[in-house]
Amino acid sequence: MSELAIELQNVGKMYKLYRRPIDKVLDAFGINRWLVWRKDYYQGFWALRHLDLQIPQGERLGIIGRNGAGKSTLLKVITGNIVPTEGIVQVNGRMQALLELGTGFHPEFTGLQNIRASLAYQGLSPTQIHEKEEDIIDFAELEEFIDQPVKTYSAGMYARLAFSTATVIEPEVLIIDEVLGAGDAYFAGKCVERMKKLTEDAGATVLFVSHDLGSMQRLCNRVMWLDRGCIVQQGDPLGVMKAYTAMVRKEEALRLRARDLKVLKQQAVLLDRHEDIYDKLLFHFVSANGMAPQECARVFRLRLLVAEEEIGAINVGSPMDNSPEHLHYVMDTPRYMDWGPPQHGNAGTYREYGDFKGKYQHAPFEFAVPKALGAQVRQRGLRLEVEAEVVGDKIALEVYNRHTYVHLGCLPAGTRRVTIFQVPVDVLGSVTHDELCALDALPTPDVRTVAVTPSMPPTAQEVISEYGSGEAKITAVRMFDALDQESRVFEIGQPLKVVFEFEAYQILHNPVFVLCVYLTDGQCFTQWVATSEQLGQPEVRGKGQVIFTVENLVMGKASYIASAAIFKYLMHDSHEAESYHVLDRCIHFQIIQGDVDVIERGLCLQPFEVSLEDGQ
Repeated sequence: MSELAIELQNVGKMYKLYRRPIDKVLDAFGINRWLVWRKDYYQGFWALRHLDLQIPQGERLGIIGRNGAGKSTLLKVITGNIVPTEGIVQVNGRMQALLELGTGFHPEFTGLQNIRASLAYQGLSPTQIHEKEEDIIDFAELEEFIDQPVKTYSAGMYARLAFSTATVIEPEVLIIDEVLGAGDAYFAGKCVERMKKLTEDAGATVLFVSHDLGSMQRLCNRVMWLDRGCIVQQGDPLGVMKAYTAMVRKEEALRLRARDLKVLKQQAVLLDRHEDIYDKLLFHFVSANGMAPQECARVFRLRLLVAEEEIGAINVGSPMDNSPEHLHYVMDTPRYMDWGPPQHGNAGTYREYGDFKGKYQHAPFEFAVPKALGAQVRQRGLRLEVEAEVVGDKIALEVYNRHTYVHLGCLPAGTRRVTIFQVPVDVLGSVTHDELCALDALPTPDVRTVAVTPSMPPTAQEVISEYGSGEAKITAVRMFDALDQESRVFEIGQPLKVVFEFEAYQILHNPVFVLCVYLTDGQCFTQWVATSEQLGQPEVRGKGQVIFTVENLVMGKASYIASAAIFKYLMHDSHEAESYHVLDRCIHFQIIQGDVDVIERGLCLQPFEVSLEDGQ
């Protein structure tokens, strides 16, 4: 048998978005292919494309990504529920898949009847089914409900029954898509342990999709981040998840900042509408002679930036590059726009702008700029980078400004290169007339070009391990042992001192200092919280130190990771409070056994003392 449990080669899945219901009916009966004049009756939407993936036997792969990233489509392609439009999918081994609630069980049958039907369908004999029944019922903990119809079950009860039945026969490939999110934390923990046992004892391969990153870190030995149908990053679970959460955190922070601005203006209605949070910028490519270009221009990548900070990017020709559900996308409506279909070559993905018989003879695309960045945009400027290859006709770039398009410049003819266009800030709808009058001058359109070779890889983004609003910063975290020597290895039962060195750039009112300790599998072990009331100092400014002191270390023998943070207020629920500065899981240390009995790992309330001192 192959050492690979799952292998995908150049896999892609395209959905047809029909303009009219009748077009879908005609396509279903194969009539459209005989009507040669009807070429543009649908718009192609690629949920996945050019995806290569190899999963060895026994690996536990976690898949993360925002809603609409293509995770469920990928799993359905692997399980055979949908047929890929292109590429090869190879699965080696007996497979069990839990993709969504409501499938696989008959709602009128009882839980026990559904168990027997499911196991019979998988080829088990009556004797074998009887042997497995008790196992399933015991694990699902549904004894008093097992003789009730499944339609009366809650989502959590259904998830318990489905998971227990799917894993009792030890599948060689187990695929789970968000189903466990319907259950409680206790049962989710049981499921994680069973999936671990399957891989360790039976060599099963697990594909696990979940938004519960804690469970994913405890279970998976590799995590893959999927976005817009492409693999963004894969590898060590902690590193990938930190990069992913940094991206999510950045987007959420921009949304909350926009929401706060509206609250300050007493506009609390419909705070989360897209138009209340973002300004849309509409660009388009047009031929300088006003007609569709006779020679196609290839467009590879579009980036919008404030100074050196990227607001958004469009990898033209990649999956979902034309999805209006995303903040930045190309508009490729057939018969109206002159974007060509997405293509892929040695140079990467791209689309062509050419004479594709579009009514408006242009190639438009849209970016969304968070309104919370308005002041930063006006201060530092806005620019668009276009990576393209132009042959023949001169191609112009324009941006829509209220009732007309403003010319920004032209793409130079020649080999593939990056052209940089300065975008006037008055195209942002959030800039008022008074604000414009206050500006010394609007930036004039400016164009620069940089040569690019097809082999140039995209710039790799570093994993962000710190974040916060910036009014204060933790400059160092130092740990000291029983001999008051700086160390990262400590004995059970001995003293431990942790020193936060920080600098506050303005007065901090009632700050909260937190040290959060995690096990290496991602589970929060303990938190040390110091409020300004404990410290006896409601206002803090300048340099200082917060010192956490433990006289008798009761944490168990293990390796740990800690986060250090300064929050703006005390957390009262499961949501993280706003922060001045957070060092996210950057502090590694180890507890070893001394001359005392071994203490098992587990959640604990570690006693500590804390004090505040002025900086040196």
